[in-house]
Amino acid sequence: MTGALLALTLAGGGISLASPAGASTAAWANGPARDAAKVVPFSGHYKGKAALLINNGAVTISSVTGKGTGSLVGASTITGKGSGASTAQCDPFTGTGSIIGAAAKLSLHVVESKSSGCSSGQSGPVTVTFTGLAVVTGGSGKAGGASGNLKFNGSLKLGGTSGSQNGSYTVALTGNLKIKG
Repeated sequence: MTGALLALTLAGGGISLASPAGASTAAWANGPARDAAKVVPFSGHYKGKAALLINNGAVTISSVTGKGTGSLVGASTITGKGSGASTAQCDPFTGTGSIIGAAAKLSLHVVESKSSGCSSGQSGPVTVTFTGLAVVTGGSGKAGGASGNLKFNGSLKLGGTSGSQNGSYTVALTGNLKIKG
């Protein structure tokens, strides 16, 4: 009897129970749903430093650290590491990371087939623009049980295109996350 008034008269007691209008009988009778998932939008902006080693066509992203804010996590830090190629103007990359705020944490995995970095040149100071997809593989606190996809885009300033490089970056992430209710 979804959406109907449920009346139950208990024999001898004359007690009448009624579900709220629009509530399903099963949901009302069983009480509020426990740990039901809900979808929430996520938007975050971060800036920080990245350390890379570019050597013979391979890139090791040894450290990414930054600070910013994100919905669901508030003021937060972002950290990560990864790897990629350095064989063309634009190359795929992958990695893992996390976004940690006072009340929530998100764990991320960058999907190599959906992410790339493109250098503005082949030598000297360069700007690497990057875009991609990060899969949220878990969360805790207010982001308990988080899953979903976050699209990201940003830029990284580097002094060169080989050897050990440290640079500053900015990144924006957006998407919808499913979390425990």
